[in-house]
Amino acid sequence: MRRVVFLRGLLGIMLLVPGALSGCGEKDQPQSKPAAVSGEDVKKEAKEAYNTAKAYTKEQMQAFREQTEIKLNEYKEEFDQLQAKAEKMGGDAKTKADEQLTALNQKTEVLAEKLKELSSSSGNAWEQLKSGIDAALEDLGNAYKKAAAEFSKS
Repeated sequence: MRRVVFLRGLLGIMLLVPGALSGCGEKDQPQSKPAAVSGEDVKKEAKEAYNTAKAYTKEQMQAFREQTEIKLNEYKEEFDQLQAKAEKMGGDAKTKADEQLTALNQKTEVLAEKLKELSSSSGNAWEQLKSGIDAALEDLGNAYKKAAAEFSKS
């Protein structure tokens, strides 16, 4: 009796195991070979990548230039307001205000010149110019804040 139960169990296992194991593992499928890549294919892809990178850089330069021009124009409007205040001043306060306005105008001209350089620069030089423009814009902003604070005292 034991032997019959054992044989039935063994037979059941033998019938179930191949069916259960057939889903396990990878099936034998022939692997396809990668397509041959020619030198022309590589050149074409490299050129496409270069053109894409160049276009992206140009877009970034354009967006940066537009943002900087907007900020520069805002400063120019604020400088005009300071100029109007300076004209109402007298004596030493006016002399000091005029000096500050002259310095602000010089910084504005430096920034405008850097923006012109950006327009004619290559993609490789643009990162260096961007750093210089950022620094000039920050310098201009700090000078404006200092001048505005002085003007508010007078």
